[in-house]
This record gives sequence, C-alpha cells and structure tokens, in this order.
Amino acid sequence: MHSGVILVCLAGCITIAACNRVYVHPFHLFAYNQSSCEKLEQENQTTGEAKTFIPISIDSKITDEEEILRDRFSSGTQSLDLEGRQMLIYLTELVNILGFRLFAAWKEMHKSETVLLSPTNLFGTLVSFYLGASKDTSSSLQPFLGFPSGGPNCTFKLDGHIVFTSLKAIDSLLLSKGVNIDASKMAFLFVAPGVHLSESFVYDLLPSADSLFVRAVAFSDPAVATEQINSFFNDRISRKGNPVLTTVDAATTLMYASYMHFKGKVKNAFPLADHQDFWIDSNTKVLVPMMSVKGRFEFKHDDVENVLVIKVPLSENDFLLLVQPTHGNTLKKIESTLSFNSYSSFFGNLRSRSVHLTMPKLSIESTYDIQDILAHIQLPNLLGKKSDLSRMSDADIRVGKIVNKVYFELEDCGMDAGQRMDPSGEDVPLEVTLNKPYLLAVYEGGSKVLMALSSVRNPMMSV
Repeated sequence: MHSGVILVCLAGCITIAACNRVYVHPFHLFAYNQSSCEKLEQENQTTGEAKTFIPISIDSKITDEEEILRDRFSSGTQSLDLEGRQMLIYLTELVNILGFRLFAAWKEMHKSETVLLSPTNLFGTLVSFYLGASKDTSSSLQPFLGFPSGGPNCTFKLDGHIVFTSLKAIDSLLLSKGVNIDASKMAFLFVAPGVHLSESFVYDLLPSADSLFVRAVAFSDPAVATEQINSFFNDRISRKGNPVLTTVDAATTLMYASYMHFKGKVKNAFPLADHQDFWIDSNTKVLVPMMSVKGRFEFKHDDVENVLVIKVPLSENDFLLLVQPTHGNTLKKIESTLSFNSYSSFFGNLRSRSVHLTMPKLSIESTYDIQDILAHIQLPNLLGKKSDLSRMSDADIRVGKIVNKVYFELEDCGMDAGQRMDPSGEDVPLEVTLNKPYLLAVYEGGSKVLMALSSVRNPMMSV
C-alpha cells in the first residue's frame, strides 16, 4: 500500500479513537475520588477518635521519632505510567507559573540584591498548609496554587497527598541523574507545647522532604525560642549560613521552615586561577571566582530583545538556562516584564554552536518568609493568624513565620589543564563571559520544572 494511503488510514483511526475518548481534565487526577470522599467523611464523623501526634520537645535528645517518620514513606523512584506523566506535565506548569509570580514579588522587595527562590520548594510549602486547611482557607489556597476552585462536594477538592507524591517523583527524576547534581530537602514544623497535631496530617507531609522534623517550642519566650530553633535547624542542615530566624511572635502556636540545598557541577568546566571582574553596574565591580568551559551549547544572541541566552547541561537532561542583557539592555528592564510566558520565550530559536563560556562560581543563599511575599501581593490573610487549619489540629492554630531557606552552589568539575575539553567540530568557539548581572534558572530536564530561579546581581551577595 502506498505510504500516503497508510498515513491517511492511521490518521483516521487516531481521530476515531480520540472521538470515542472522554476528556478528563488533569485536575481530576489530583482530586479526591468518590471512595476517598466517603473515607474522609467517615473520618470527619469520628473526629473524637482520630489519632493525634504529640511533638517532642525541641530540647529532647531522643531521635527515634525522626527514624519512625522517615520509615513511614518510601522515596524510591518509580516509573511513570501515562496518567503519571500527564499529572507531572500539569503540575509542572502550575509550579512554574506560581514560582514566577512569587519570584517577581520577592525580587521587587530586594531590587538591588541577588535573589534566589525554589519554585518546587515554595509550592510544596503551600501544599503543606493546604493539607491542614479547611473551609475558607482551603477554598482560597486551592485556586492560588493554580487548581480550579473547589466545587460543592468533596470530589472537586484537591488531594494534597497526591500532589506531594507527584512533587516527590519530580525530585526523584532530578536526584537520580548522577555525580554532577546533589540536592536535599528538609522540612521543620515547630508547634507550641500542648498543641497536638493530626497524625494523618503529619504522615501526609512525609513526601514533602527527605527528612521531616516536628518539635514543640515555647514561643511565649521569643528570644529563647529563636535561639532554640536556629540551633536545631543549623545542627541538621548541610551548609551553615545566616540564621533561619531573627525573631518570632510570642502569640505563635505554629511555625514552618524548610531547607533546600542544591549543588550542581558544570560538566568539563575548570576553575580560573585568578578572580575576575564582575560589574554590578557601570561604575561598580567586584572580584569573583570564575570557571571556564568549552563545548557545544544551545545558544542565541537575540538582537531584538537584546539578550544573550545559553543552555548549559548539568547532567543527561537537567540544565541551566542563563540569560544576560546585551547592547545597553539591563536586568532591571528584563525583570520589569518577566513572567512565565516571557521566560519561556527564551527557549525559542536556540541553536547548537561551539562556545567558550566563562561564568562565576556561585555559592548563594536566600531566606524568605512566605508571609512577607503574600503581604506584598496583597494577600496577607491567605495564611494569616485567622487561617482555618482545623485539619491540622483541634487546637487554636496561630501561624507565625513560614520560612523557606535555599542554598545554591554552582561549581566546576575540578578539571586540570591536561583534562580540559576542546569543543567538537572545527568552528572557532564563540567567546561568552557572564561578567554582569544575569538571570539563572535550573530545570529538571524530564519534566521541565523549575527547581531554582535566581537574579544574580552580585555573585558575592544574597538575601
């Protein structure tokens, strides 16, 4: 049979099959089904018998509780079926859109500083509170996360546990890529003494991080509570930096903190012997450590938008996207119109070519209170002191700070002069040097989800 006829027949078969298929909105893959709703309703009718989780004191030396929490969830990577891939595609878009929205607010609050934010970590933090939210708070958080508003019954509500499991699958895709990427997440829940949490809520949080810590802290003495939390936090994270907390409100009964450490190595890169100039603005420069790499990269120099874009692989699929203004353009101008859609346009018309790239080594951290960002975008009550978190605890929950701390490192591979890789092909490499403020994004290559987003104004400073 002629190949053209075969194609026509195949197209007809696909069209018929598609017409016979009932469209299911991706949201319903994350929503409660009828059986889950019946189970939830049964639990609501027996709240007096619900199991509670009693946090141990932050001063306790007992570690068995931590081991029990870790053992309740298996973090093994599983292959994704068609439905699982559909869920990841849908969730990735929501994570990226919300990440860009809150990143824009955060950088607006720190216009002259290096800003770093993890969209996946931030999204997971908000889902943590959704798991404990009820009534108006739940109804407000669901559309804020990007999911359709809840309907009249349970099957229109988001199942936060499924969202966490999908986020964990994304993390597993990133962390299974080899020696050039290392990342970890921790979550901390601090509650006032006497506040008992729902056991199911605590266990539903387990996929949110590699380690979950739940401790009781007396917020009534803010100075002591701040010192205890900072000490507990620093004893467990991999890199010590600025304190996660400066102060707490004595009226707080619950505080949440998370930590994400991301370390990436640029393949085939080697360190430069001397520090190089980095121009913070046209009149100010600092000396920073730099690295250099030669190879074939996807690249473009857009003379219309006046930006230079380069895609740098970190592993088999995962990559950096670097965007630097050119021809008199500035990072401030780019950021003034930056959105998920505008950033996605940077991927257009990239072409492979030989490049000799010189860029800063990075070791930056950012600590931000999500409450501050929500207040900046005129949503101070979304997770305020009057939030309904009755699925989290029967106690009167007064939310304090909701802190995300992100530590980001970007290094060379430690190659010496004898190991330096020359670009393949015979074309002369284009010289590209990132020596003035630029945008940086880390993408998980399989899902295209944003793991980290940064506005690098000064490689030696961050907030």
